[in-house]
Amino acid sequence: MKVSYSHLIKHIKENPKLNHLSKKLFQLGHEHDVFENIFDIELTPNRGDCLSLRGLLRDLNLFYDTNYNNNKLYEKVIDNFDFLFLNNAHEACPKISFLKIEIESLPNCYKDELESYFVDLNLKKNNFFTDVSNYISYETGQPTHCYESTKIESGLKLVYLEENKQFRTLQDELIEINKGNLVFQNIKNEIVNLAGVMGGLNSACNKNTKCVIVECAYFNPEIIMGKAIRYALNSEAAHKFERHVDPNCHEHVLRRFLKVVDDHSNIKNVQ
Repeated sequence: MKVSYSHLIKHIKENPKLNHLSKKLFQLGHEHDVFENIFDIELTPNRGDCLSLRGLLRDLNLFYDTNYNNNKLYEKVIDNFDFLFLNNAHEACPKISFLKIEIESLPNCYKDELESYFVDLNLKKNNFFTDVSNYISYETGQPTHCYESTKIESGLKLVYLEENKQFRTLQDELIEINKGNLVFQNIKNEIVNLAGVMGGLNSACNKNTKCVIVECAYFNPEIIMGKAIRYALNSEAAHKFERHVDPNCHEHVLRRFLKVVDDHSNIKNVQ
């Protein structure tokens, strides 16, 4: 995991120097290299709770006065979302939340934490909602997935595939998903997401997307384990789901997601 020194010290009252902070990370057992103020941390598989800015700050709280819970949340009322979702795999996904967000206009530029995430880590921007999703995963450790609202608003179902099917990922790679794998399908039984790994091109957001349905899920790590490797997919989400995420974080994560969106555009509708 790569994390910026500047992002960490923003939440540490003592404002430690880079080399001092590095020593404390080593004391915590977090092996790492440092390149141009970026910590490249190799976390052991049992420390999935540290795969985020918030998680590392929680660990560093042993040595410093950190305010890792100080980020602002969206405080307004969120209307009930009457979304048709059928979960046929409760043991694999015992908890899942959906949020619909529509904004008036897309921002011309990013600001605050969202902009520094891309600038300081030298990352490529995609589209607004995907960019917010990636940032929230970095900050909280919880992956979210954004669907173009019009492409799945009729409903979704989570199922185990009954036969091998082809699937074009959002990276425009055509793969064949084997029978028995966990997938999200639309009402036409088309795969729109290899669950916990990667979404599909047929439901992806683009640079003009103003209305999305955000998925926030907890998956049994054993169900996700090895899927990214099997299908040769580079998936940060799978890396985190394999190592266990917090099943009770959805309210916080989605309200944090909304706050970042609200800081960049007027929200027309949220439910």
